Amino acid sequence: MIYHILLAQPKPETTPEEMEAIFAQFKALKGKIPGLLDVQAGPNKHTVNQGYTYGFVMTFVDEEHLKAYSPHPAHRAISPELRRLSSTLLNFDIPQE
Repeated sequence: MIYHILLAQPKPETTPEEMEAIFAQFKALKGKIPGLLDVQAGPNKHTVNQGYTYGFVMTFVDEEHLKAYSPHPAHRAISPELRRLSSTLLNFDIPQE
């Protein structure tokens, strides 16, 4: 398995409702993208966050399924909206040992 982690720093004008809506769309990818086992998404509860106030963790079967995620049409349909709402995005992938 491999974990795909994304941290989002919303633009100042982005509302919490907009962020919650886009993360609900990412949660809905489970069952649409092969090899995507789980999606956890929402606000960051830690106060030391350097502006990364939202994020998600996706669990994939393996690295091959993670590689197929980015070009998948379901991901490509919602990814531009997250980029529009965010000033900075940080991706981090961790293989399970």
